[in-house]
Amino acid sequence: MQISTNPGGLVFHFSSVKRLSSDELVAAPLGQGIVHKKHITDEWVEINEGLPAQTHINRLHVYDDQLYACSDKGLFYCTDETWSLTELLLGCYQYKEFGEVGLAGTTSGLWFTEGRGWHLMMRSDVIVYDFLYLPQYVVLATNEGLSILDRLTTTWMNYKYGSAVTSLAVHRGRVIGATEHGELMVGNGQGGFDRYRMGKTFVFSVVTRDNEVFACTDRGLYRISHIRDQLSLMALKIGCQVTDVDMDDTHLYIATLFEGVQRIER
Repeated sequence: MQISTNPGGLVFHFSSVKRLSSDELVAAPLGQGIVHKKHITDEWVEINEGLPAQTHINRLHVYDDQLYACSDKGLFYCTDETWSLTELLLGCYQYKEFGEVGLAGTTSGLWFTEGRGWHLMMRSDVIVYDFLYLPQYVVLATNEGLSILDRLTTTWMNYKYGSAVTSLAVHRGRVIGATEHGELMVGNGQGGFDRYRMGKTFVFSVVTRDNEVFACTDRGLYRISHIRDQLSLMALKIGCQVTDVDMDDTHLYIATLFEGVQRIER
């Protein structure tokens, strides 16, 4: 079953969606700030107080019921439907929390905070679109490609592809990602990465939700899985351009470019 979460309303070009507590949804229409709805059947309501005009939202995140927005004007957090800027003033593409530590991918490298102030962690010379903070490695998706830090030896491995890698995930122990040209990038188990073009399909991003990894594409939403030793993509929703996905125990919430935010059963 599929339910439009914007019946009778304007259809925005959505770039990100997050499921909050109860039935509440929050989403980012391209170039139009942030909107939310208390219940799935409500109309979208803007929550832009505190956001500078023409703020572009790159990603939305929720940690411990706190909503964050990664934007071209910095990292914001929302309290009582009002946005406030954190001390991170750089353009921000990704934010993740690991216990008491927050990490952010920015226009000038990877930054961290332990609750007070932000500090450069590594690679101020590149744009970090996404990252993985793993027990042995730190993997950066950058404007140059991939940069991988071995945390044990403190040595770098740099993979320059002539194009940016914009999102990352781990599936069955292998790093996968999406490039700015819509390719799917997969670790080959031999210290390198292979890039695949899925026919005419353009991969916008790879997204991890719980223990599942999804590919958001211009043809629809796919779940990444394996058949024997081969990576495979199982179609969950086709016929629309999917930019982001979130989920709860029973449903997937899909942000699309031309068909609003949609809800489908898992």
